[in-house]
Amino acid sequence: MNAQPTDASLDTRQRLIEAAILTFAEKGFDGAGIREIAKRAQANSALVTYHFSGKEGLYLAALQYIFNRKACHVAELAAAPRFEGPGAREAALQGLKKHIQAFMEDLMACDRGPDPLDEAAMALMAREMQAPRPVSSALLMEQIRPHVEHLMHCLEVLRPDLSRDQLLNMGLSIQGQLLYFRNSLGISRLIRQNPRYPEDLPALIQHFTEFSLRGLGVPEAFPEPRN
Repeated sequence: MNAQPTDASLDTRQRLIEAAILTFAEKGFDGAGIREIAKRAQANSALVTYHFSGKEGLYLAALQYIFNRKACHVAELAAAPRFEGPGAREAALQGLKKHIQAFMEDLMACDRGPDPLDEAAMALMAREMQAPRPVSSALLMEQIRPHVEHLMHCLEVLRPDLSRDQLLNMGLSIQGQLLYFRNSLGISRLIRQNPRYPEDLPALIQHFTEFSLRGLGVPEAFPEPRN
């Protein structure tokens, strides 16, 4: 019969995961050492093997912790029923708008307070997205597949004339502008000379939404004004 982990054991495991997120974000997987992470967590380095079976296990646990750390609005949308029937096109249009809003709100959630762990989590995920490691590819795809499928279904309904590759490019263009904005927020604030930018997130989301819909060529999203 397996022994249940004690409160002290759980506390140590938590400290190791948080220290790993901070260290992996700063130095990457190859540059981060187990001893360094354990020292940061004020724990014995042997506990990395005990809790996570080594460095790769700790890296996976750190990524899983990031995915579970906060509610994901996009995941809630991805669980919704598929758009079918006569109202599918309007539902897909609204679904795409909600997708952009949810994704942007998720990206900006860690900008609402000075939390080094949140910033490190964002940096680590950006690093992982740029160059997924073989050990983490399955976990990464498991987490993002529902998001991609939701976005792709919206696009398929709105632009049934496009091929799968063209739709994928459209999806990458939509998400790419949002990711670039979040990852370049520091320089955007310097250019604008405004350390609080953006104060009005809904207006920014509206801009990205309209920009995306015009690029997609969805005429009903911009009805002509009546005389």
